Amino acid sequence: MLYLLLKTIWLLIPAYTPNNFAVVFGGGMPIDLGKNFIDGKRILGDGKTIRGFIFGVLGGILCGTIQFNLEKFFGLAFFSLLSFMDAFVLIVSLSIGSLTGDLVGSFIKRRIGIERGQAFPFFDQLTFLVFAFLFAYSFSPFFSYLFTLDVIIAAFIITPALHLLTNYIAFKLGLKDVPW
Repeated sequence: MLYLLLKTIWLLIPAYTPNNFAVVFGGGMPIDLGKNFIDGKRILGDGKTIRGFIFGVLGGILCGTIQFNLEKFFGLAFFSLLSFMDAFVLIVSLSIGSLTGDLVGSFIKRRIGIERGQAFPFFDQLTFLVFAFLFAYSFSPFFSYLFTLDVIIAAFIITPALHLLTNYIAFKLGLKDVPW
């Protein structure tokens, strides 16, 4: 059970870390350029920025590339079972999918009247994961090789707790305005 937990967390680092990089290195021009949707509400809001998205994706790729090299160095066998290019496609897919899921989540939250910073339990914690899986499944032929059913189920169980923990830490460090 502990092995499954650690394996799941390890495999999802390229999906877990982009939002952290986006928070730390974000800011600037909002992705929605300050525009409203046809319902008169902001498309995404000021918290989703171009710089945050770019640095978030780059951060996820950086973490995944470090993982790949650590696995090669220590003889571990997850991402490193793949060629570098195949692993890179999977890592990029997880990173972009993660932040895309975060954007989709923000879009939906704005439509139903949940403002920036307001909690939407489980939705906030799982939208990014669903899109990370969808992107990785769509773009990497090796998704099913690493992300077996037990890993996917474990991810949906542990991600809400990990998400809340990391957001609480970011809040305590002054990187986020709210602890969720």
